[in-house]
Amino acid sequence: MGDGGPGPVEVVRQAERLRALFAGDAVGMASGTDEVVTEANDELLRILGRSRGELEEGIAWPAITPADHAERDAAAVDDVRRTGSAVLQKDFLRPDGSRVPVLAAVSAVSWEPYEWVAVVIDLSREERLRRLVQSEAAIVSTLLQDAPIGFALIDPELRFVRINQELAAMNGFSVADHEGTPVFDLLPDLRDEAEPLLRGVLETGRPLRDVEIVGTTPADPGRSHTWLESFFPVRVPHGPTVGVAAVARDVTEVRRLEQELKATLGRQRQVLQELQTSLLPALPEVPGLDLAARYLGASEEIRLGGDWFDVFPAPDGRLVLAIGDVVGHGPAAVGLMARLSGAMRAYVTDGHGPGQVLTCLNRLLVGALGPAMASAAVLNLDLATGALEYASAGHPYGLLCAPDGGVTLLDRAQGLILGVEADLDYPTGRTTLPGGAAVLLYTDGLVERRGESLDEGLARLTAAARRGLRRRGGARALVHTVIEGSHTAVERDDDVCVLAATRTARAAVPAA
Repeated sequence: MGDGGPGPVEVVRQAERLRALFAGDAVGMASGTDEVVTEANDELLRILGRSRGELEEGIAWPAITPADHAERDAAAVDDVRRTGSAVLQKDFLRPDGSRVPVLAAVSAVSWEPYEWVAVVIDLSREERLRRLVQSEAAIVSTLLQDAPIGFALIDPELRFVRINQELAAMNGFSVADHEGTPVFDLLPDLRDEAEPLLRGVLETGRPLRDVEIVGTTPADPGRSHTWLESFFPVRVPHGPTVGVAAVARDVTEVRRLEQELKATLGRQRQVLQELQTSLLPALPEVPGLDLAARYLGASEEIRLGGDWFDVFPAPDGRLVLAIGDVVGHGPAAVGLMARLSGAMRAYVTDGHGPGQVLTCLNRLLVGALGPAMASAAVLNLDLATGALEYASAGHPYGLLCAPDGGVTLLDRAQGLILGVEADLDYPTGRTTLPGGAAVLLYTDGLVERRGESLDEGLARLTAAARRGLRRRGGARALVHTVIEGSHTAVERDDDVCVLAATRTARAAVPAA
């Protein structure tokens, strides 16, 4: 039976492991007898600032220990002799007088004679930086080689210093062809766009991000490509800009697909707008009553919604003016708008007044047409007397615009938006539309703006309505002025629908 110690094979293996540690440069390795270093690897000699010739002559431990560490080192040696090992943080003294902070682990190998081995790790800032640079260099090399985007390093003379395979392929040359070659000798078609950008980064030291550059390269002669490029200054620490790092992505196919999508959305929007326009009625001719209306779709693609208006005679001889806005956008909103406007005509034909019409529409929307919501306003105008009845369901207040410039809100018959609650009765308000006055109905796209209150939008609309009445041109001028004055003629976040009726004289009922 053995004594439990390592066998011959294990001894050989341990020796091989020790030789591997000695051969590497990750840590310093040393062995010695008493106070003399007899063996050391290259990393430890670098730490000590000693040559292999000095090692052969023998490096005494006191000679590499600063005087102020001598007592601490002696205590560590005592620890090794007593326990077999010790770990200490200390400084090594180099021949030039400089000191290197290290972490040293020392273990005894034998006692008679006293032999030891040590592992030493350099803790100096310079060494940490050196290892960091090595790590960063490895990262950069990986990016250069494997990144799915183009990368190049360009010097102040605008020559390629480094380039990865991705960008080399974009340009149509090998990596070797690029290195040391002026950028625009290889890529002359890109000079006008790219050279001012590169020189600007070199001169100002400020980066440029996501710049589109369009042109051709030998990789695809005659076919224009679009690249999204960023340029970053490369600086010496606390020094000047010494080059530019360029990152590029070929977005030609992305831009092509974007254009195709834009064209497709445009066609869809046109079809939807034609559908919605076809569903809006033509205004009737009413003697003594000037009518005008205008519908504007949202500026954004496929944002057409359910804004609508209608003007038609009721069975009792009065003229019905109505306007509404279905919550939501797209084909579903347009379809619901058509059904609501049709149902409203049916309820008027049954003899219902404004409030009753909205009550019926609400029940229909909560039941058969739900779940959905819509706002609406309905007005009945007696063409002989100017008597006006009105009701509103969650819709912006109509305006009664007097010839003297006074503007009154039709705000005495407001109810909840349609489709929220089934058992609602909508009230009816009453007023008079005198000769020369106008009534203005509109949807919320005319007055609502991001970042401002509804009161601000309503004040803007009221001022525009006063200007419109002062213009000669009747209802058409009024509609034009409020649209222009509300800044909705060009850019709109939502649909806009405006309906105006000006009572010029005694009106007659139009034919049904």
